[in-house]
Amino acid sequence: MYSFSQQLRAKQNAAFISSCSSSVCENAPEKSLTVSYLINSCGLSSNNAVSASKKLCFKSPEKPDAVLKLLREYGFTDAQDIPKLVTAWPNVLVACPNKTLLPKLQFFRSIGVPLPVLAQKLSIYPSVLQRSLENSIIPFYNYLRSILGSNERVVRVFSRAPMVFSSGWSDRVSSSISFLRERGVPESAIVSLIMSNPPFLIITKEKLASCIDRAVEIGFDVTESGFVQAMKVFLGMSESTLKRKMEVYRMCGWSESETMDVFLRYPYCLKFSEKKIKFNMGYFVNELGFKASDVARCPVLLSLSLDKRMEPRCLVARILTGKGLKYTSGVSVNKLLRLPEDTFLESYIVPYEKDVPELLDIYLGKIEPPPQWI
Repeated sequence: MYSFSQQLRAKQNAAFISSCSSSVCENAPEKSLTVSYLINSCGLSSNNAVSASKKLCFKSPEKPDAVLKLLREYGFTDAQDIPKLVTAWPNVLVACPNKTLLPKLQFFRSIGVPLPVLAQKLSIYPSVLQRSLENSIIPFYNYLRSILGSNERVVRVFSRAPMVFSSGWSDRVSSSISFLRERGVPESAIVSLIMSNPPFLIITKEKLASCIDRAVEIGFDVTESGFVQAMKVFLGMSESTLKRKMEVYRMCGWSESETMDVFLRYPYCLKFSEKKIKFNMGYFVNELGFKASDVARCPVLLSLSLDKRMEPRCLVARILTGKGLKYTSGVSVNKLLRLPEDTFLESYIVPYEKDVPELLDIYLGKIEPPPQWI
């Protein structure tokens, strides 16, 4: 039994379909069927259904029903995956389920892609399903596996960047890998780059060369781990953004030479947002009394969360010091902030549960400390 709201929605959809069908298709009955099917069976909104219906039209729901049945068997959900897939690729509904779709879905399952991952990624990148299995997907898989060494790693690449499979087997991929080898980049570094930043496989050779040249000019050795870290930064960042972030560090008190030295030791410092850089540097200098050069000597501190780690831990240290239970000098704040969470709790919370029962809740932000404690 339909509720009043469901009946009202059904009538509204019917009216919407009727008003739209005649204006977008010469064969109004077929278009009306298509729009209605997209709304009721695929979960599309009225607007998306009309838009999608301009790209396909079918007389019978037989084939679309078979497609949806197959998709559901492979983990595609009615609430999210199917509407996304059909909106992005409406003609999936008229694709041959057994010849076009099933072999590709079976292949990805055979190499170990979990059903939820398969559905989620293919619903966003349906172009993968439009590639030839024999001429594109399998050759690309074989090449990638020969480099990475296992299906597990290939699956991780698919999970992080399914779009590289939609590019298919192309000379660009092998050309990029060959270029890295020619420049002396070791195989282990190539594997690390693929695993951490798989979209680099489909960038142009010109951009790849530019990133390598930039890293080498700064002083990175292509055979060392720092080079891989620098490449991860450069591959995801424009030259203008890189310069802007380096300027932020200089505004925070680092000299140009300090900034370059820090980057050589800790390339990831340039991956942080400008907001994070400013807030963290400001906290160290203005709240903890560090010099900018102190932070430069231990730049990993900049990676820490201000709200979730630095402020709560420093608050605990102040409370314990104020009560005479534990003394933390300015030098040891560095170590305090870098301690693993379990070690911090064992060293700064658990031993003082009887003396300060509220300490854990204060640390977790569940309660505010009395003003006199801070």
